[in-house]
Amino acid sequence: MLDLSKKTVKKESYKESHWLKELRKKYLSGQSIIFILHSNVLDLVQYEDTYITLKDFLLNELLTKNKDISIYFDESEGLVFGLPEMRKKFISSINVRKAISGESLISDPISQSTSQTMALFERVMEVPNQSTGIILGYSETIVQSAEKMNYLTSTERANIITVQRWANDPQMLNSDNLVIMISETLSDINSKLVKNPQICSIEIPMPDYEERLDFIKYTINKFPNVEFDLTIEQLANLTAGLRKIQIQGIFREASKIGEKISYQQLNERKKVIIETECFDLVEVIETKHDLSSIGGMDYIKDYLNKVLKNIKSNNHSKVPMGMFFVGPMGTGKTYVAEAFAGESGMTCLKLKNFVNSLVGATESNLEKIFSIVKALGYVLIIMDEVDRALGDNKSESDGGTSSRVYAKIKAFMSDTTNRGKILWVMMSNRPDKLDIDLKRSGRFDSKIPFFYPQNQPEVENLIKSLLKKNNINYEITDFEKISNLLINFSGADIEAIILSASNNAYDKEKNILNDEEFLFAIEDFIPNRDSSMIEFMELLAVFECSSRSMLPEKYKDITNQELNEKIRNLKLINGLS
Repeated sequence: MLDLSKKTVKKESYKESHWLKELRKKYLSGQSIIFILHSNVLDLVQYEDTYITLKDFLLNELLTKNKDISIYFDESEGLVFGLPEMRKKFISSINVRKAISGESLISDPISQSTSQTMALFERVMEVPNQSTGIILGYSETIVQSAEKMNYLTSTERANIITVQRWANDPQMLNSDNLVIMISETLSDINSKLVKNPQICSIEIPMPDYEERLDFIKYTINKFPNVEFDLTIEQLANLTAGLRKIQIQGIFREASKIGEKISYQQLNERKKVIIETECFDLVEVIETKHDLSSIGGMDYIKDYLNKVLKNIKSNNHSKVPMGMFFVGPMGTGKTYVAEAFAGESGMTCLKLKNFVNSLVGATESNLEKIFSIVKALGYVLIIMDEVDRALGDNKSESDGGTSSRVYAKIKAFMSDTTNRGKILWVMMSNRPDKLDIDLKRSGRFDSKIPFFYPQNQPEVENLIKSLLKKNNINYEITDFEKISNLLINFSGADIEAIILSASNNAYDKEKNILNDEEFLFAIEDFIPNRDSSMIEFMELLAVFECSSRSMLPEKYKDITNQELNEKIRNLKLINGLS
């Protein structure tokens, strides 16, 4: 039996989860009688040789076997008692208290409103020498989060005050009662309760490798007709970031349609699950190119290869917390980030539509995303155009939501326990719009500048790389002449010229691109750019750069005074604030 009684503490042979051990320890030590369980609360829980829902585990296995009365309550299902006789004891206990105070007795607690039900719970917990266990399911609907208390209805405020009173009542703290509140995201619970020192918040994490392995072994026996071409250890690895109930769903689906679970099928299913769980704010990226496909940029590739070496050798202390790619548009920042991701072996997540979703994305959404990120194990998070997503973080027009979301991102990024396991790569051509606190060391240990190709060899390498990337056959005799014409063109512009030249050759029914079509495409191309703005973005990249060795020769000896003066002048020229 799972013992959770203050009257008699028994030695338990059952192997408990970490969160349950924490709850038991804090409860039996008298630290609190009210607990908020959050995060992976909708998953299955292992109990002995089977798996059951968290609700069933808490009600039927934890509370009913340890308390005189055990109750589950949510606004949809109402009151559910651990045993039928507990219902009678519940009504009897309330009526005893009511009789003492001269109030009218009740016969059926089901018809009560939520606030009235909370008051009944309090009456039951006041009965001497009686232990009561209460589970509040979907507790965010009972004690809602709100910016200000006056935004809530009188009933909602009453519920919050009731729980606060339970938490702060010395007599209640010394009782053998236990209240467990369940919410998927902690930020959906009213902050007055979350911050109350007498209320303990405990995270139920996503299943780790060992938990997934044990569950897969259990699930295989439940679906004996399902075939798979992976070992169970590989299945456990590949299902990182998924709940046990989602893993079970993959087996159930395969069983119904008679499909074998393969590496590709599992990855595709996992991609859909994660993106859906993250409210489509996250895209799982799978890249087929690596750093060898990048032309030029030797200083960048050398540094990234060192990072890759430390990642693959699990030398976590040598891996940066984050890398900041800065430079003008069209310099290949996103392509390089995805190439790095493809070679790192890490799960790559791209925060997408972040600009449009920031105001609508609640803290609870972000909390859930971070929970999944931590569960995935080794993760690379890419955020493009970060100046647009996080640059205007001081606005209070959304009630402060964006500021709090921004603060949560910064806190998560600077958590040193994630070093080597969660790596942020952010990109921007306007790093001046970002808070200096976001860009500091400890969040971004490396700030890598990106520039347009600076000389003929760099341009030639880039051209050859882009020709290979686009599968274009060519016979070019004078790469030097062509490359010299494209110095200081962006990578995006050069690719556009290459594609235009290839189309010209195709129109002439030629299968091979030669010098003539290439030179014509260069002459015909009109770059759509503002030279003063490009120079401004280049200087910002120089300003942010964390290593002088990564700078082109023309910038290596520039002084801070010269750099700041040039940036100020270009700001004025471009009419920037």
